[in-house]
Amino acid sequence: MKPTAPRRAQSARTQFQLLRTACRLFSERGFHGTGIRDIAEAAGVAVSGMYYYASSKDELLEAVTRRVMDVLATSSAETLRDIDDPAGRLAALIAVHVAFHARNPRAAQVADHEFQALTGQAREEVQRMRDAYEQVWAETLRAGVRAGVFEDRGSVARLALIQMATGVAHWYRPNGELDIPQLCERFADMGLALMGANHDGHLLRVRDLALPAPELLLERVELSIEPRDEEPAS
Repeated sequence: MKPTAPRRAQSARTQFQLLRTACRLFSERGFHGTGIRDIAEAAGVAVSGMYYYASSKDELLEAVTRRVMDVLATSSAETLRDIDDPAGRLAALIAVHVAFHARNPRAAQVADHEFQALTGQAREEVQRMRDAYEQVWAETLRAGVRAGVFEDRGSVARLALIQMATGVAHWYRPNGELDIPQLCERFADMGLALMGANHDGHLLRVRDLALPAPELLLERVELSIEPRDEEPAS
């Protein structure tokens, strides 16, 4: 007998709840400090029934990390689609990365740090996703150097820019000095300055570039499994 629509909907809700709960616990306790029973109990799911949705906590970690990388890659590609100049593309990449990490700090921390607990094929596939994402940054910087828009800072520039933007997940608070759009602009300006971005000798800033509306970026980086204070995971 095939599952009825209500049963399929309930199954999808339970799977979603498990992913959101796993994301919260992995971010708070670390992967190794979180047991499969901890996740089941916090999500209100029987341990025996949990294996219907995930064979192990490793599978949940892989699922969380894949969702993070999918949203980062997709939101970046959508934002870059109509931007040709290297300075605009770099500013857009920084804005997307900062917006994602500010809006989804728990999931971002899991994907940035706990993914290293993955092994075998899962680890290899996630690493390929990360490499492909970073390659977009590398190609953007190389294009800017070739066009004379950026200074050649070598590969260390890519690492510095990504790490600078990634750190937002650890300290940003919505009730702080800057809202997310302001934060994105501030970081994009710093990234352009780091690369010596210029047009005919004029140093470029975000205000000189045509970038998507901040509201659109926030919509693109929204991650449904991110535990929100206003939407408890358990």
